[in-house]
Parts: sequence; C-alpha cells; structure tokens
Amino acid sequence: MILSWIDQQAALDDLLAIISEARAITLDTEFVRVSTFHPKPGLIQVGLNSKAFLIDPLVGLNFNQLGDLLRGGTKSILHAAQEDYEVLFRLTGQLPALVFDTQVAYALLNVKISPSLSTLASELLGKEISKQETRSDWTRRPLSDAQCQYAKDDVLVLEPLYEILSEQLEQAGRLDWMHEEMELIRDRNASILVDGDLETQIGKFGNAWRLSPTGMSRLVHLVKWREKEARRLDRPRKHILSDQSVFSLATSGDVGRHHQLVSQHGLSNKQADRYGEQLKSVIEHAMSAETVEPPPPPLSKHLKNEFKERQTQVEGIARGLGIAPEMLVKKRQLVASMDGREWKPSGWRKVVLEDVFHACS
Repeated sequence: MILSWIDQQAALDDLLAIISEARAITLDTEFVRVSTFHPKPGLIQVGLNSKAFLIDPLVGLNFNQLGDLLRGGTKSILHAAQEDYEVLFRLTGQLPALVFDTQVAYALLNVKISPSLSTLASELLGKEISKQETRSDWTRRPLSDAQCQYAKDDVLVLEPLYEILSEQLEQAGRLDWMHEEMELIRDRNASILVDGDLETQIGKFGNAWRLSPTGMSRLVHLVKWREKEARRLDRPRKHILSDQSVFSLATSGDVGRHHQLVSQHGLSNKQADRYGEQLKSVIEHAMSAETVEPPPPPLSKHLKNEFKERQTQVEGIARGLGIAPEMLVKKRQLVASMDGREWKPSGWRKVVLEDVFHACS
C-alpha cells in the first residue's frame, strides 16, 4: 500500500512545507460522534500528486500551520464537507478559505442533489469504492488495513473528480455559481461554529407560530442556553434538554419545582436536578428581555394554491437548467417568500428566478 502514515510533528511539518507550494490538495477527515456534541477526530487524509498522506490527530500534533495554509491560498478539494469543516475547525481553529466541494459541484450540474462519494466515483470515473468502513471506529489504534485503504481511496479519488466537475462547470458557465456557493457555505459555517446553529434549531419548532411574543422570547432564550450548554459539556442537545421540554417550558413559562419539571415538562430526574436552577434563570431573563415575534402561521388555503403555482414555475426552471428544484429554492424559503417574511433569492439564484419572483412581488 503506497501511503504515508504521519504521527510525528517533524513529518507533519515536512508535509506542510510541500503543501505550501501546492496549488490544491484533496482533503478528507474521519471522525466519531457518539453521545457527544462535537465530532472526535480520528484521521485526516491529504491527497497530493496522486499520493495519500494519513495524519493521526490523536497523538498531540500541532495543526496551527495547517489551518494557516487552508485559510490562505491553498485550495481544498473535499466531498460533502459540512462535517469536515467542523473537524478542521476543532483541530486548527480556522476554516478553509478556498474549498471545492464535489458534492456541491455535482448538484449544480445534475438533478440528483446529493450523491455519495462512492456513487460519484462510480458514475464519473467507473471506479468502485468500498463503503464497508464508513462507520468504523476511527479512534481505534492501530487502524486496520481495510480502514487505511478506505481512507486512501476516499482522498485520492477527489482529484480526478475535481478535474471533471470543474471542466463541466466551466462548459456550463457555472463556475461563478460554484464560487458563490462555497463562499455562502463558508460564511454560514463560520457563524455556526462560533455562535451555534440557532436559526436551524429554532426553525425546528413547527408550532412556534402558536406562541405569544413572550413565549417566543422564552423559546429563543432556551434554545440559546441549550446550544451553549451542549457545546460546553460536549453532549448532544437532547441530552441537555429535549425539543419537547424546550417547547413545554417556552409555552408555560412556569419552571416550578423538581416534580413539575419531570411530570409537566418531561425532564428526567437527573436533568431536573442538574438544570432546574439554570432554567429558572433563563426563563426569568427571557421575561425581562424584549419580546420576539413568533413566525407566521401556516399558509392559508389561498396562499397554498399560490405556493403550488410558484413551486411549479421553479420546477420548470430547474428542468430547463438540469438541476434539482431544491438546489434553486428550498421549500421553507418558498414558504417564507409568501407568508409575510418576504424572502427573496439572491446572487445567481436571483438572476435565474427573476421572472418568478418579480411576477409575484
């Protein structure tokens, strides 16, 4: 097996010196996330000049220089990089600046929005990649030969995929779309990794429109507290407080005593013991803060008909472009364009969808 295993700082420094001269590298990470909020890094793979380097993040190596290189002018080629961003941020304290995500590139060219790397390799390269090690314990040492082979294949297949997809994007006149998408993704991840994914977490509460402005304020403060606590303790959000308990407390505003937290709001005895006083403080703070307007109610029957018409228009444009409709507009965005929130597309989507949203404005 032709690969380099790196578990010494001197070897990593030598590799980073080579990377500093490279125009682009392929990059992947393996991790474990079981009963934790943050992923536990298990392996970093770098592909360069058709050679795979497997870097061990469990032996105390300093990754600051890697972060500097990725933040600088070195392009990183990854696939489905959402969780890789998180792993790299945890290790280096920085995010890659120039990223080419092969999954995003494919979605800008095809009606299938999110193929796996193995599917992409099979379709575009005729190469089969084993998926047997996907859920391996990457923190176990030593790694098996099968794990190392899997890790090697994942990172080396990215370079030819990049060449094919970047050429297809150029031919389709969509390289600018790709650059814009990657900037949006990076900015979103930068915000999430520092402040938490509050927008998504609050948006999960489909019945939030039923809350009063005071109740909505409680919901927002509870979600923010849970996010902060989950990150601090490195525990899944549901281990801190379930969505059902969050919504119950937001609706009621009455924390009460231990037995109320358990019987009325669905906390476990352990959660009630540990977080009871904190929850009282969060609720009190929310009550003294500015109220928050809840989201609009579900669309009326009339607006649902308009929604279907607009959705049909978007689907027609997507067919003409040969991409998935949800790559143009997600359902929640389409709803938000009609329920009073006045969402509108931006960037390349604004140009593509101008007739639809201009006609409906």
